[in-house]
Amino acid sequence: MSRRTWHECLSFTSENDIVSFIKENNISTYHTEHFQAGKTITYRCTEYRKYSLFRFQLKSREFNNKFILFKSESHDHSQRNDTTRLKSPVRDIVRQMSDKGMTQTQIRKAVSVIHPSLTVDTKIKNVVQYSRLKTRKNIISIDDLQKWCNQYFNCPSSDKLHDIFVPYYEAIDIDHIFICITTRQLLSMCKYSSTLAIDCTYKIAWNELPLLVFGTSDFNRHFHPVGLCLISTDKAADTFKTLFRVLKSCVPLIIQQSYDITHVMADGAPGITSAMCELPNARRLMCWAHAARLMIMKWTADKDLDIFRKYFEDQWLLSLPFWYKGSANLIPSTNNGIESFNAERMLYDWPLASISTLYAIQIEFNDDLAARAYKWLQKIDRTKVLHLGAASYLVPSSEPKMDTLLWVQHYHSISWNSYDKFIDWLNSARLLDFSRLTPPLFCSCKHGLKEYSCIHSLGLLMMWGHRKIPQQLGIRRGKGRPKKVKLALTKDCILYFRSKKKRAMAEPTTSSSNM
Repeated sequence: MSRRTWHECLSFTSENDIVSFIKENNISTYHTEHFQAGKTITYRCTEYRKYSLFRFQLKSREFNNKFILFKSESHDHSQRNDTTRLKSPVRDIVRQMSDKGMTQTQIRKAVSVIHPSLTVDTKIKNVVQYSRLKTRKNIISIDDLQKWCNQYFNCPSSDKLHDIFVPYYEAIDIDHIFICITTRQLLSMCKYSSTLAIDCTYKIAWNELPLLVFGTSDFNRHFHPVGLCLISTDKAADTFKTLFRVLKSCVPLIIQQSYDITHVMADGAPGITSAMCELPNARRLMCWAHAARLMIMKWTADKDLDIFRKYFEDQWLLSLPFWYKGSANLIPSTNNGIESFNAERMLYDWPLASISTLYAIQIEFNDDLAARAYKWLQKIDRTKVLHLGAASYLVPSSEPKMDTLLWVQHYHSISWNSYDKFIDWLNSARLLDFSRLTPPLFCSCKHGLKEYSCIHSLGLLMMWGHRKIPQQLGIRRGKGRPKKVKLALTKDCILYFRSKKKRAMAEPTTSSSNM
């Protein structure tokens, strides 16, 4: 390497002037040397690692209480070093987006538009996480955690709907933590529904603590979050018992009415099953999607059907029986709404979304369903609609295999000789419950069980005049004056040709008699 050449460029009267100059020109200290004549400090560019052709340096020397600055080479940022990191401009863009509150998915989509050739999702994730770590509150001890909980322990006033608070917490050590976090706006969702959905995730907390998310569902099958809990374990029943007790005590204070949980939707966690003793009048529902996945896993693993039969009976008929669609009236059969929720910005987005997405307390029938219901109503024999009880009705399906009277006989006798006959019976008619005065109305068809609305319930409302029948488009009348005499002329022509034919048949007979 060639020897450096130094040129005097500036002089300063104090060391503070040099420090100010260094900060203004994006230069950092390289090394310091002490001599009898004074101190010598060497500086270099703060971005020296990024550029392979970098040789720029500055050196200050002290002479007789004066500081002289020498320069060697110049800045050369023309060739950047190859690196596996994201380039600085890209990192700056990612940090700015993260500071503005964008999620990782939104940032990746935005960066892919700005830099189409960039395919480094993992590095974007690392930059976002590092940026958020610097802005988040540092809680490194149990004392810090307790101080934070005490800071937000008091419930905010009624005009502060979106301020978070901690209605209950236990923070003893890493193995004994339960911190419930929510807002007044989120808790107000409980006044519309008595169903509680629960699920746990490990994706949020850096120290492997599970995060328990809970909420409810409306009549449009939309999930509405209520709050979350930082817990030490999702295996123990005490965790969920504490959650049930907290909800029973704090929710009535917010909604100003009693709060009774009638259904709990969750996966097959045994801790939730054991904790149901806190809710003696509630039914513990099993998420249908979880049950289906576990069954498929068993079908794949166990080739002996007898083993599977015992497993199915123990797990899905005795231990967790309420996993199927229709196990509860007008209540979702899966936890997919809470499973798919983006939990990165829970407490920020949830209260605001609860205002824009109102809780649906009635079913909104779309036009397509109304058209199909009217078509079904035109097709069926209305005399086959049977009134079974005070609010129960039986209607024929779109493709019935038997009469509704025969269907009722099989229903009471439970007499099927084969599974195929049972399926024919099941698909021949639908049971409807009109105990509610307004929709949604319960129907035993697959669409009614899942979507709370179907052609059968809407068709009966049309038949009774409680629902407007959609007006058919029909055929537009053609142009010009209508031809009123068309039908009369047609009849005259027919009569004329008939009489002419009769005369033609009678003429040969007359001529033969004359001979």
